[in-house]
Amino acid sequence: MATESGAGSSAIGMAAEGSWPIAPSERNWGVIGLFGVTLSAGIAAWSYAIGGAVSWYLTAGLGTIAMIAGALVGMYFTTVAAMPVSIKYGIDTIAASKPIYGFRGSAFAIFVQYASIIGWNCLLIILLGNAAAEVLAAGGIIGEDTKHIVQVVVSLATVVLSFWMVLGGADSVRDNSVWIAVAVAATGLIVLFMLIAQTGWDKIAAGVPAYDTGDLHLNYSLGFEILVATVLSWWPYMGGIMRMGKSVSQALLPAMICLGLVTGLIGLIGLYASLATGVADPSVAFVQVTGLWMGIVAVIFIALANIGTAVVGVYATMIGLKQIPALQFRLSWKIMAVITLGPVAVICAFFADWFSANIVTFMYLLGVVFAPICGIQIVDYYVFRKQRLDVLSLYDDTAAGTYRFWGGVNWMAILATAFGMFVYWILLDPVTYENRLIIGDINVFKYVTASIPSIVLSGAAYALLTRLVSIPMGKGGYR
Repeated sequence: MATESGAGSSAIGMAAEGSWPIAPSERNWGVIGLFGVTLSAGIAAWSYAIGGAVSWYLTAGLGTIAMIAGALVGMYFTTVAAMPVSIKYGIDTIAASKPIYGFRGSAFAIFVQYASIIGWNCLLIILLGNAAAEVLAAGGIIGEDTKHIVQVVVSLATVVLSFWMVLGGADSVRDNSVWIAVAVAATGLIVLFMLIAQTGWDKIAAGVPAYDTGDLHLNYSLGFEILVATVLSWWPYMGGIMRMGKSVSQALLPAMICLGLVTGLIGLIGLYASLATGVADPSVAFVQVTGLWMGIVAVIFIALANIGTAVVGVYATMIGLKQIPALQFRLSWKIMAVITLGPVAVICAFFADWFSANIVTFMYLLGVVFAPICGIQIVDYYVFRKQRLDVLSLYDDTAAGTYRFWGGVNWMAILATAFGMFVYWILLDPVTYENRLIIGDINVFKYVTASIPSIVLSGAAYALLTRLVSIPMGKGGYR
């Protein structure tokens, strides 16, 4: 019996750390585990950068509304697209993309997951390194000339700690996330309260947006879009987290509250700090407003929050990379962690300043990519698949596989994705922030934003192409 039990535990571990589906009886993340993982992931210092970006366009009052509304709207689409399929079949985000893009076409989903989570982890770890260096310099412990060295050392130490924490696999991520979540939630409330109490709401409310366009409606749409676009980037994380949940009803509140609402609420720290001091980084702002000790509290908060989120992101990416057949068995869990964290270490060590200077562009680019993916997945899973997948075909790359399409690629999904990206770009250029679609005197983006039209129109394009091409040609296993 002991041998059978050990073998069972080993099988569960292999499934949880690989690409295989997790059976309902094998899922050991209960409500507390899901809340812990999603809360520790949702509370992260990237929210400061998000809030700081919103402060470019909006004052405290409207910024608060835009951030909460945008976070919930973005999370709604992400949840509908990615959560039910992962929980029903116990599969990660990449496996769930194979019925859409095809067995080989899912390489596109692997790439965007890998690139986006590396980007977010770079942002998290660079912010932590900057915060530690700023506080130590403010306390006179280090000089201005050594700040860069400290930033790099702290960033690389965080990469090493994240590597160590993720080695334990799913159980380690769950167990560590619970205590991190409790500490982060408590510290976050202290940070937000102290910022308002010490700065004064009047000063925060009087803060002037740095890049006010002169059009309040357009300002609001720009701030709202930042939140929608960035929250859509939870799509790569959803499968890795939610496939360990037991039911949609059990996972719905953790997703909407901890990944959606909390992202907007924690972002208020960056919004308020930026409007009050002109600096979105709370470690710097708090030293200016309340002195060194609150800066230290901010660094502790950033450390706890960022490590928790980085670990969840690394875990989700490793599961996604395991969908590549060559990596499923040939590389160990430890080597997979190196592949995932290695680029983060390189960027933090050598390209931190360049990355920090392009944070807002990175945020908008997330909307360009993930808005059409969510729109297409919603249409495919609910309209055409009727919430039923051929699980065996998710791992079948032969000619008999249901999701082979054309040589393993669903070109209709690729075309619909490209169309959705074009829709986003013409409404809001993620590099120049230019609104290109002007009809008469009407700036269309101002009324519809960019992510939502991209979701809707890419989904419609996919539905049309599937009806006209894929189904008549008998591709994709549609009934």
